[in-house]
Amino acid sequence: MAAFCGMSQVNLGPAVDYVKTHFTLSGYAQAGWDYNSESDPNNEFSVRRIILMGDYRVNERWNAFIMADFKAMSLHEYWVNYRPTPWLNVKLGQFKTPFSLENPISPSVMEMITQMSAPTQWMIGGGSPLMMPGGAGRDLGLTVYGDASRFVSYDVAVMNGAGRNRGDDNSWKDFVGRLTLHPVLGLNLSGSVILGKGSLATVAASDDDYHGPRTGNYTRNRYAAGFQLKTTPVNLRGEWMWSKDDNLTCNGGYATAQVSNVGAKGLDLVASVDYLNVDHLKLSHYQAGVQYWFYKKCRVQLGYMYTDSHDWGESSHSILTQVQVGF
Repeated sequence: MAAFCGMSQVNLGPAVDYVKTHFTLSGYAQAGWDYNSESDPNNEFSVRRIILMGDYRVNERWNAFIMADFKAMSLHEYWVNYRPTPWLNVKLGQFKTPFSLENPISPSVMEMITQMSAPTQWMIGGGSPLMMPGGAGRDLGLTVYGDASRFVSYDVAVMNGAGRNRGDDNSWKDFVGRLTLHPVLGLNLSGSVILGKGSLATVAASDDDYHGPRTGNYTRNRYAAGFQLKTTPVNLRGEWMWSKDDNLTCNGGYATAQVSNVGAKGLDLVASVDYLNVDHLKLSHYQAGVQYWFYKKCRVQLGYMYTDSHDWGESSHSILTQVQVGF
C-alpha cells in the first residue's frame, strides 16, 4: 500500500512545464450558409474547414510544424525550420509556395469569405489544371527566407511544382523568388516569380479556342507585383499577376480593403474586386460585407458577391455567411 501511494505522488511538474514550453496546439473551424442565383440547389449549409495545427519548438533555432484539415481529411503542411538568425531561415517540407502577397495568408484572417481572389486561385491556388490543381497553394520543397534588414524581406525556394501530398511529375523543379520592401512603417511593396516546367500527359480541351499545352513538359512561369498598406483603421492590399503556360497567357488582379472597428470594437467593413483573363476569357467578382470578431480568432461574417462571368458562363448573385471558431 505504501509503495502504491508513493507511485501516485510522481512529480509531473517538469513534464508539464516542458510541454507548455515546447508544444503549441491551435486550430479553427469555418462553416456557413450560401445562396447563389445560378446554382442548383441554390442554397446550402456547409462546413468549409476544420484545421488543427501543432508546433514543436525544439529550441530557439529549431521547430517543426504540422497542419491537417479534418473536413477534407487531408494533410496540409509538415515542415521543419532552422533559424540561426532573423535574416536567415531554412524550411524543408510541405508549405505554402512563397508567391504573391495573398497566397501565404491564412484563411483564418482573410477578409473575404471566398478566401483567395480569382487571379491568385488561378495562378497558384489550384484553380488552374496547369498549376498544382487542388494544391491550395502548397507544395513540397526547400526555402530560404528572412529579413535582410528593417526595409527588406526575401524568400528563395526550390519546389517540386506538383502540389501538396503529391510526388513530383517530372525532373524539373520550380524556382520561386519573392522580394518585399518596407519603405515606411505599414507599407509593403512586393514582387514574386515562379520559373518552372509543368508536366501533363493530356490536357482535356473540348473548347477549340483553347491554346494551352496538350502533352509533355511545358514552360510554366508566373509573376506578381503588389502592395499592402496597414494603418490602424484601414488595411489595403492589391496585386497584379500574369503567367505563361507554353503559349497560354493569363493575367489578372485584385484589390481588397478592410476598415476595422467601425462603430464598435471588432466590427469591420470589407470589400474586394478582382479580374481574371485566361486566354481572352474574362471573369470578375465584386464583393462587400461585414465581419464581427466576438472573441480572439472567432468571428461571424456576412457578404454579397456579384460574379460577372463574361465568357465563363452565366453571371450570378451570391449571399455568403460564415462562422469561425478558433483557439
